[in-house]
Amino acid sequence: MENTYNRSSNTFRKMIDTFLSIIKIFIRSKFNLKLPETENNSCIVLGNGPSLKDSLLKHNTFFKLHELVCVNSFATTSEFSELKPQYYVILDDSFWKSDGEIVVETIEALRSKTNWNLNLFIPQIASRSDRYTNLCKQNSNIKLHYYNYTVFNGSETIANWFYKKNLAMPQSQNVLVASIFLSINLGFKEIYLVGADHSWHQNLHVDENNVVCVKDVHFFENEENVKYRPFKKGIHIDETFKMYEILTAWSKAFYGYIALNKYAAHQNCKIYNSSELSFIDAFERKKIN
Repeated sequence: MENTYNRSSNTFRKMIDTFLSIIKIFIRSKFNLKLPETENNSCIVLGNGPSLKDSLLKHNTFFKLHELVCVNSFATTSEFSELKPQYYVILDDSFWKSDGEIVVETIEALRSKTNWNLNLFIPQIASRSDRYTNLCKQNSNIKLHYYNYTVFNGSETIANWFYKKNLAMPQSQNVLVASIFLSINLGFKEIYLVGADHSWHQNLHVDENNVVCVKDVHFFENEENVKYRPFKKGIHIDETFKMYEILTAWSKAFYGYIALNKYAAHQNCKIYNSSELSFIDAFERKKIN
């Protein structure tokens, strides 16, 4: 009886989620947003995790053989000018709402360094800000593309249809989820993921006042110079996460990869996790030769 009840409950919940997701698409998504189409078979999505440094040192030639997708503040690094990635993905709303130091540095780096053709992807909701349209006016090498970050929950079959139309996405708790999703819809059939350590839980600390603190290390930083800081809920929010809240948020990121792997299979695309170190268990592991 309990199994029957659970199956019925799950089916009913999926129906409700599907209906609400479709309504959300018609309210929030912008129709006819088209992505550029790649002429190449494979790409590498670059996470900013510490292990990317080792990957770049060991396998530099590998990165020059593929189109590259980078994220967030990658433009501020020397590797940005060296590797000249073709695609750049931004998801965090602080990049169009905030004037924080890292945001300002990233915009300036994109403006001053980009002397090759670069496709920049931001959520369509960011079109309300003129920050990136002004950036593209200042640097004609950068071409701006909007995408719908509208999360779909419910029927996998219906979700795949909306995903393919660029009207919805799996929940992207991390920018790498959005980057891989866009790479699939760009037409890549092989996607290699590097620098996706996702080892954040190893850098958590609870201080004597029960404040959850984090040491967020990126590949371009010296770990010894990165200090623990209170884990705040936003740039302009003083409230810090409770432990259960941050672990719940991170679980959504890992679930997003599961959803991506299913969508990739539907699109005849293969995702390989080639990170030197990674806690992502959704994709086939494949070492870089």
